[in-house]
Amino acid sequence: MPVFRRTPISLLNLISQPTRAIVSILGVAFALLLIFMQLGFRGAVGNTATIVFGNLSGQLVMRSPDYVHLYEPRTIERAWMNMVAAHPDVERVDPFFIMLQRWQNPVRNENCIYAPPDGSFRTVGMMGMQLDRPVIQLTELSDKLDAIKDPNSMLVDRATRAEYGPENCKKFSDADISKETELGGKSTRIVGHFQLGTGLATNGAVLVSDVGFGMRAGIDVRQRVSLGLVQLKPGRDPSAVRASITTWMKERDPRSEMAVRILTMEEQKVWERRRWLNETPIGMIFSMGVVLSFLIGAAIVYMVLATDVASRLHEYATLKAMGYSPLYLAQTVLRQAWLLAVFGYLPSFVFSIVLYKITASLSGIPTFMTSQRAVGVFGLSFLMCTMAGLLAIRKLWKAEPASLF
Repeated sequence: MPVFRRTPISLLNLISQPTRAIVSILGVAFALLLIFMQLGFRGAVGNTATIVFGNLSGQLVMRSPDYVHLYEPRTIERAWMNMVAAHPDVERVDPFFIMLQRWQNPVRNENCIYAPPDGSFRTVGMMGMQLDRPVIQLTELSDKLDAIKDPNSMLVDRATRAEYGPENCKKFSDADISKETELGGKSTRIVGHFQLGTGLATNGAVLVSDVGFGMRAGIDVRQRVSLGLVQLKPGRDPSAVRASITTWMKERDPRSEMAVRILTMEEQKVWERRRWLNETPIGMIFSMGVVLSFLIGAAIVYMVLATDVASRLHEYATLKAMGYSPLYLAQTVLRQAWLLAVFGYLPSFVFSIVLYKITASLSGIPTFMTSQRAVGVFGLSFLMCTMAGLLAIRKLWKAEPASLF
């Protein structure tokens, strides 16, 4: 028995005019590419927000109730760290120091044509820690910490942007070792470099000892810290211990409730990411960019489908006269919209990966494709084209068999 297949009307409608089809697909691809890029930048905001926390030791974080963000953490009294260290589930509590500080560019390499002038000032993220109790988990730091025992020395993050004046005009390297610059109003010598990554609040980062930090921050690091990093004993559940410590501290000193906040490291990362995505202009801009790109794509698909339906009213009227139901005609338009969604998605996906790599290479922003984003944009593509298709279907009601005579 022969197998009868339905004629793929939707596909034939789309390819019957190749030029229009290509322009339509490129229009959809452009809108989806915009969505990919906006989501990529938005994802980069979340990634950079937690770069430092992702490389810190400890399962719990002690911070000030007035904490704003990583580079503006305020301070807490060290006495609270000592109290938490006495909890039976705690192995130890280590201090971490961080703030924004003023950096003065070193002497400019004359070959760096576009480098800022000598002595120009920038804001840099200054981090500090006790060298005998390091909390930044980077293997390459292990043999470099002795070099910053001198409080007038520092290590520079290689992710620091070129505008901070590296010798090779691109990024800090061995060529910058022994160079003198000003950090926090004090002459400081570069003794090495490391790779961690900067946050959104600054384009540069340096690491100094706790003593060097105190000299430049104007605080007594023996009394106050930016963050307390709590290392738990093996096998302890961070969430359960956090709740236990909070109650335990409140029983011993009711002031603890107003003086310090304790979060798990994962809670802190979520908080930091949410803060940058939802409470800062940069996160909101990229979120609005996704919405606008979606609307642009829907408008493009609607214009394509509405024009196509209008030009084929007589054909649709003929199909209606032959007995095809309005539902079948509506499905034909929707299938055409879904074809645009698929054909437009494929080039946008490929080009977005290329643009992600170019962006990461030129700007240092950690932009990359994720499976969740790929699937999400594919779903948005279908939703966008389905909405446009439903709007275009309204023109089908004008396709009446009587109009053929």
